[in-house]
Amino acid sequence: MKLLFFVLFALPILAKETLLVSILPQKYFIDQIAKDRFEVIPLIPKGASPATYSLKPSQLLQIKKARLYFTIGVPFERAWKDRISSANPKLRLVDSTKYIRRYPITEHTYQKNREKELLDPHVWLAPNLVTQIARMVLEELVRLDPAHQEEYLDNYKAFIAKIAQIDTQIFSMVLHSHTKAFLISHPSLGYFARSYGLKQLAIETGGKEPKMAQLMRLIQTAKELGIRVIFIEPQFPQKSARFLAKKLGAKVMRIDPLAQDWEQNILRIARAITGS
Repeated sequence: MKLLFFVLFALPILAKETLLVSILPQKYFIDQIAKDRFEVIPLIPKGASPATYSLKPSQLLQIKKARLYFTIGVPFERAWKDRISSANPKLRLVDSTKYIRRYPITEHTYQKNREKELLDPHVWLAPNLVTQIARMVLEELVRLDPAHQEEYLDNYKAFIAKIAQIDTQIFSMVLHSHTKAFLISHPSLGYFARSYGLKQLAIETGGKEPKMAQLMRLIQTAKELGIRVIFIEPQFPQKSARFLAKKLGAKVMRIDPLAQDWEQNILRIARAITGS
């Protein structure tokens, strides 16, 4: 009996294979389908900006042992693609947005600037687009681990059903709300707005505080649209948002587009916009 106990505990524990993602919401999506079969590591930690975060030397070990890297189009990926590839030449990069049409980031903003050619990466904030991300995740998991194909497929079906329920819930909120526009410090809700017929007004798009003339134009437009909520994000300046809130008598709400609990986060945003 003692020998059997020793043998059982002496057996090596099989380590989970590592998958990389850029941001925390991606981890949420993969976990819904893969459950706990993989170790999913976000390269951009909580509170960091995908536009400015620098890869840490300590993360190279994680990169070296990873099989797949699910990208999503954030600036961090362009800046560190070569470094990541050189750290692990066998690492396969998978574009999570393969089935998604992306739009210029300024298409959903109030003001235009030199970023007009950049494509908006915030696809994970629109439920209808998350279904396409989930499809891509399913395909890659089945390719990587065909032995558990049916399990992944069942989990995918359950996740898609959950997304459909969330989408319907948000649509109902919008349908019964008189508010059809909102202000936000950084234009991260463009795809969300497009999906539900809403108008997003962004205070800035380059990480800089706007000039007074721009603020006054924003105030006028916001009044015409009856805007009552202004979103601020921890990764971007907030001074102008608070100034506008005082002028408009609007509520300031702190949101984090990069929060890992995607379901609760997206519903919280919808309730704030619609007053539900």
